[in-house]
Amino acid sequence: MQPSWRAVADLIMLMPLASAVFAQNSSVQQAFNTPVTVERSAPVTSVPLNARGGKLYLRASAQGNDREFIFDTGSPTILSKTFADQLDLEIIGQNTGVDANGTNVTMNVAVVDEITLGDVIFHDVPVLIFDYAQIPLGTCFFDGGVIGSELLPGSAWRIDLERNQLDIGSSAQALGVSSEASQTRLHHFGYPHMPVVDYSINGFSDKALFDTGNSGVIALFENIADDRNVRRAMERGSKRQGEGTEGVSAGGMGALVDLQRFVLKDLHIGEHTLEQADTVTRQTPPTLIGTGILDNYKITLDYPASMMRWEPRMSPSPKTPDQGFSVMFVENVATVVQLFKDSPADRIGLQLGDQVTELSGRSLTAANEHERCEQSRWLSDASGSFAAETITVLRDGNAVELRFD
Repeated sequence: MQPSWRAVADLIMLMPLASAVFAQNSSVQQAFNTPVTVERSAPVTSVPLNARGGKLYLRASAQGNDREFIFDTGSPTILSKTFADQLDLEIIGQNTGVDANGTNVTMNVAVVDEITLGDVIFHDVPVLIFDYAQIPLGTCFFDGGVIGSELLPGSAWRIDLERNQLDIGSSAQALGVSSEASQTRLHHFGYPHMPVVDYSINGFSDKALFDTGNSGVIALFENIADDRNVRRAMERGSKRQGEGTEGVSAGGMGALVDLQRFVLKDLHIGEHTLEQADTVTRQTPPTLIGTGILDNYKITLDYPASMMRWEPRMSPSPKTPDQGFSVMFVENVATVVQLFKDSPADRIGLQLGDQVTELSGRSLTAANEHERCEQSRWLSDASGSFAAETITVLRDGNAVELRFD
């Protein structure tokens, strides 16, 4: 899912890393340490997945109430405050963690008796509660909230965007995963049981999080990109410098930072090798493996066997050339929030902070919150599906149309 330009949902990062816990009471500790139990009526159940703007959406129910959720393996389960209030959940304490921009965020904690996906019921699930109205356009993209990683233990989860389907099985064998699939060891580090794997680049080794809340292929912790062995693994001529925000997370909009993107050669994830991996840098650890790999592979998180399994897709997703810019609504105006030097967007004169009124003939003006949500959802759905032909921006109060070659 390496888009030609990136839109608002692509830049909303979901997680507070609940593994980074600074304060909690004994009730919260017990909830986090008690395994979630799984009830199945069949060895395998399948749930439709809808990929929009680099995020994976599915339907699930909590306490019998159905909602749309984002499926995010890099986050604990988070319910929207509105939904949690409807469920009348008992708050048992608070958890403080670090969001994707490195900001401390405190959320209430509750326990949901039942969360149901397809025919599988998960009992006694600890959940965080967050008011998505606190982040720009959060309520446009979050309904029930996030289905997260503490549900993963005890099942094998095959993510297949070729069929737009999530299969949940008692084992990889029950799912019919090929015995020839390459595999990578999954590490367990306790709640919230995020899928962590070993990787290496030209002799440099580290651990990475498989994070379906991230839309790219690889988001490399920026300090690692400075390692000389890693620099030698960068494809010659692929490196691009940029500037912008890394996105919005629970603590708000990230600051303007220097950005890098490049292609890594021979990235080894366990025994699996990516010959070429589109890579961006990020300011905070860990390195992330994102949903971009699902363009080419079906991924199974086989928790019973502690393995991540890779199967090539029959038909990889077509790749759209990267145009080097990102757009999202900032203070109610569609704004260029990322720009890379020497990219097609840079060469036609686009500037960081430009106010965008049209993209390929589509108006991005919005008079109220409802229209901003509609425009933002259009940006999300269109991101990665086509290369922009024109972009109209305001300069000195005048509309200026910039045309891509």
